[in-house]
Amino acid sequence: MADVEFLDISGEIHEDPRGFVFFPWQDRVQEPRDLPPTFHLVSIAPGQLRGNHLHPGHREYLFTFQGVGEFLWEPRPGEIKERLLTGNRTLVLIPPGIPHALRNPGPETLYLLAWRERVGAGPGKPETEPHPLTA
Repeated sequence: MADVEFLDISGEIHEDPRGFVFFPWQDRVQEPRDLPPTFHLVSIAPGQLRGNHLHPGHREYLFTFQGVGEFLWEPRPGEIKERLLTGNRTLVLIPPGIPHALRNPGPETLYLLAWRERVGAGPGKPETEPHPLTA
């Protein structure tokens, strides 16, 4: 099973004195009909955790753009890994079947963009399954 990847997207961030712009699908999607329908904006309040799930047939991407988050994942049963996400230069790629969660250690709200794309889920498979992580 593939593990979580942390992709440096520094070269894809267009920044000037006004702020930054990131086009998540530029050079990744050829046709508008191929855009993931699950693109969503997420906020996590200080001290809170979101996730504790996996996606059996979807890969998920996370892009934090405000705040700090502790990303937790379980590459193998019972093995919990953590990585601190700060700034706006890392795109997290989570393969299908990897349990994961994101905690906000505070003190400000954490904001991120998230989207999923199907890579093999057949009919009858749920897109998301609960899977509590303890770390």
